[in-house]
Amino acid sequence: MYAQPKFPHPVYSPKRSRYCTNMPPFFPVLIFLLGLLALLPLQPARADSVINLLIENDVISGNDRHYTSGVMLNYVSGVDEGPRRLRAMGIRVPGVDPDDKMHVAVSLGHEIYTPTDISRQELIEDDRPYAGYAYIAAGFVTENEREIETWRISLGLVGPGAKAEYLQNTLHEAIGSDRAEGWDNQLGNEWVVSFAYEKKWLNLARARTFFNTTEVDFIPHLSAAIGNLGTYAGIGGMARIGRGLHHDYGPPRIRPNLPVSQFYTREAGPSWYFFFGLDGRYVARNIFLDGNNFRSSHSVDREDFVADLQAGFVWNNSRFRLAYNWVYRGREFTRQEERDLFASLSISVHF
Repeated sequence: MYAQPKFPHPVYSPKRSRYCTNMPPFFPVLIFLLGLLALLPLQPARADSVINLLIENDVISGNDRHYTSGVMLNYVSGVDEGPRRLRAMGIRVPGVDPDDKMHVAVSLGHEIYTPTDISRQELIEDDRPYAGYAYIAAGFVTENEREIETWRISLGLVGPGAKAEYLQNTLHEAIGSDRAEGWDNQLGNEWVVSFAYEKKWLNLARARTFFNTTEVDFIPHLSAAIGNLGTYAGIGGMARIGRGLHHDYGPPRIRPNLPVSQFYTREAGPSWYFFFGLDGRYVARNIFLDGNNFRSSHSVDREDFVADLQAGFVWNNSRFRLAYNWVYRGREFTRQEERDLFASLSISVHF
């Protein structure tokens, strides 16, 4: 189906909107680099930062559909004295204690969405739209012994300017997979913004077991986001069992997801754990299903409630962290025939 335009616009034409953008397609890279340079002075003198590379893909399911690819490069600063500096300046931020630890985070990412049958050139009205999404994000994290809070703003471009068609089909040709033929029907170019908040409670149900060498814990969370990219509110939790659980509070993931930990502490000796998590979200808006906000575009009837089931394994030593997990996502739109399964791999370096 097609959503009705919210403002007067020309009749939607996928082919015409394909290259209609006044912004160079890789302009977000420049913004990311400038933002990173601007945030570097916030870092303490000692080296204590983390770089995360995340790759998410549905190859594990043997299909190429729906949320088919996600890549994110993320930089997290070491502990900064930001809250104390604000207090010295007479500035108080609600919910931020002057004694909290703070990290600054900057991310650059790209996502690809397709319908189930990528061999068809014509519009598939009852399946999700083709869409590409390129974005930058910046925010900060405060933590103490009881809880971790994250504030994040992202700015991105949905549409042909994100170059998802080129990236997907170039990769498919390189590995001998079928081309995706329906990209002429993708969502049109649109700037999108999202404000996100997450809160996790720590040290709940933490205990030692198995001859005092293995730990277990449970981390509940709340999350929310608002913006023309998407609006949702979520609740859930993660259970973990392993050794050295205090090094981090879950592997990094591309949002929306279980609130996790982009930063981890660097300590002598390896640590590891298995985890299992569940997240439920009420979704009021999702541009990848509801279509463009300010022009006519392909859309489908979205499900209001979406659940993610996640399980995986994390290993780290004094410098590197490796995480692999499986995500089983519930139906996101009413005519979706099968639930989605995809994998997430992250490699982190502490320096």
